[in-house]
Amino acid sequence: MRTFRAKVTRLGAIGAATVLGAAGLGVAGLVTATPASAATVQQYFAFDGPTGWTAVNTAADWSASAATVAKGSNFTFQSAASSQVVPTTVSGVTVLYIDNTIDYYPIPAGTSFVSATAAGSVTYTPVSGPATTSPLTITYCPTATSAGCTAAATSATFLGSTPAPYLQFGTQAGLHFAAGGTLTLPAVTVTLTASGSGGTVVNWTQSEFDTLTAITLAGTTIPVTVVGYPFVGPVPASAGTTQLPLLSPPPTLASTSIVGSASVSAVLPNSGPPAGGTTVTIHGTFLGNPSAVTFGGVAASSFKGLTANSVSAVAPAGTGTVDVQVTTFVGKSSVSPGDSFTYTNGPIVTGVRPNTSTPSGGISVTITGLQLTGATAVHFGSTPATNVTVNSATSITATAPAGSGVVDVTVTNPTGTSITSSQDRFNYNAGYWLTASDGGVFSYGSAPFAGSAGGLALNKPMVGMASTPDGNGYWLDASDGGVFNYGDANFFGSAGNLTLNKPVVGIAATPDGYGYWLVASDGGVFNYGDAQFFGSAGNLTLNKPVVGMASTPDGNGYWLVASDGGVFSYGDAGFYGSAGNLKLNKPVVGMASTPDGNGYWLVASDGGVFSYGDAGFHGSAGNLTLNKPVVGMSSAPDGGGYWLAASDGGVFSYGDATFFGSAGNLKLNKPVLGMAAVS
Repeated sequence: MRTFRAKVTRLGAIGAATVLGAAGLGVAGLVTATPASAATVQQYFAFDGPTGWTAVNTAADWSASAATVAKGSNFTFQSAASSQVVPTTVSGVTVLYIDNTIDYYPIPAGTSFVSATAAGSVTYTPVSGPATTSPLTITYCPTATSAGCTAAATSATFLGSTPAPYLQFGTQAGLHFAAGGTLTLPAVTVTLTASGSGGTVVNWTQSEFDTLTAITLAGTTIPVTVVGYPFVGPVPASAGTTQLPLLSPPPTLASTSIVGSASVSAVLPNSGPPAGGTTVTIHGTFLGNPSAVTFGGVAASSFKGLTANSVSAVAPAGTGTVDVQVTTFVGKSSVSPGDSFTYTNGPIVTGVRPNTSTPSGGISVTITGLQLTGATAVHFGSTPATNVTVNSATSITATAPAGSGVVDVTVTNPTGTSITSSQDRFNYNAGYWLTASDGGVFSYGSAPFAGSAGGLALNKPMVGMASTPDGNGYWLDASDGGVFNYGDANFFGSAGNLTLNKPVVGIAATPDGYGYWLVASDGGVFNYGDAQFFGSAGNLTLNKPVVGMASTPDGNGYWLVASDGGVFSYGDAGFYGSAGNLKLNKPVVGMASTPDGNGYWLVASDGGVFSYGDAGFHGSAGNLTLNKPVVGMSSAPDGGGYWLAASDGGVFSYGDATFFGSAGNLKLNKPVLGMAAVS
């Protein structure tokens, strides 16, 4: 649940304009309460006062009843009671009273209005004499012309707008609150129905505030009306003749997300022994906080939620092909083509490494799985493999035949042939991509071009790239956390709507392609899809900024690398060493992990390569005079080599990494910033 604190913190302008800001204190109190977990959100409202354009600075304090709500259910946004003293003077100007303060709140998209109630009355306690009470006026405005609805229309002096439907909260019109007294405003609860689709983010915002104040200036009583619209800030030091710009959209005061019905898109592995005991990962949407998992109606032996889009479960005993369904507080997932799980005594393939080759084949491949004993054949697509050796019930080695495209690797024994899944894929599209800061993508070898952001007007430059497991798609990420997906790369979310402490610098995909992580230069990590959060360096004081990341082969961990060569390991990612204690000629700019996850390489902008764990050193460009600095690297699928990419699009290949081409001879619109290999 996200909560927010409200309190006016600063007023700006001089003379009458300053008093207007002070009068705004009465309005700010309508956004009350301070829960212990509150987070302050600053607001500024600009208005045209008698002495010029100025603004008032407030901080808002609303909270949502829950972080997520089921589609079709009711939920609330709440404020709490607050008290404050009506000022008597500001900057030597006498305040007589304030009157008719009104706040305006649009009903958020994806919701419908149910009710709004105040927990009591407005109480005013004068300097002397008894306290008085009056109602807090709450008006629901389904249209702009509804009775009693007074939101300002956009004009030359009011740049904002309050789209209907909206709510307005105000003190009683014509009731003066004299300066020096204490004004106490009640808590307010707004009830809405979550009517939008699953995934809709519902933000509570304030679009306008109005107030009337009376001041004494040069012996004359002057009534002044304030009509304020959201402004980015800061508050001007003094009123001026230049109109202050509109902030659109206004700051979010509280937020929740609508959760749709659970949906299962894949179960991996999608087969297991009849005795049960197979641990599977269930992928889909709206799977967070599961309350039950069933295999053909039989409860899973155990289960746990991994992310909002993935669940781990242990299959019970069973027979035949069944549907795997997940139940959340919204309900049970409907049966879908992707939720099938088959109980079999036949071979089960759960992994192929390496899973990429040139079309000529000829490489040795290790196939992992279950019930592989007695295998009589291994096929890559429809073509038989050679040199098949059954190492154990869970491992086979074979030589890949020549082929093309992406194929399934199947194992046959006397009980049958393995059921195909995304875990048994083998890719003959060997190659790599380069990406530029404008989102342009360059493909080489058999790496398919699936699209680019080169024709888009980006908010921020691209900083990284990651490939899907089958090499038929990729993700690009921008420094503001935006994510762009192409080919068979699915979109699982982004940080593009967040206010980041530091820019995003890289991306890494989960090995199954159902999620990814983003990393920021301060070491903060953002996880999406089935990518689990294992920790970050966001709470550390770093010697140098983080510049990249890499995932372990099972997706249960990751490494971060800083520009000084420091390495940070999380989850099951082992620490094998770093260059953090070395005096580097040039900063480190990226990293890549070995296929088995027992090592990694770092690369510096001068092309120097540092190898750790079982990562072999196959050469570097550190002894070359480069036209442009190196910006990234990728490992060959078998870990026997790697590629380096320079900002001018030049590519350097080492070990068994094949050179497929480069953009070094092209005139680029923007520099290359990274690369990804088909893997």
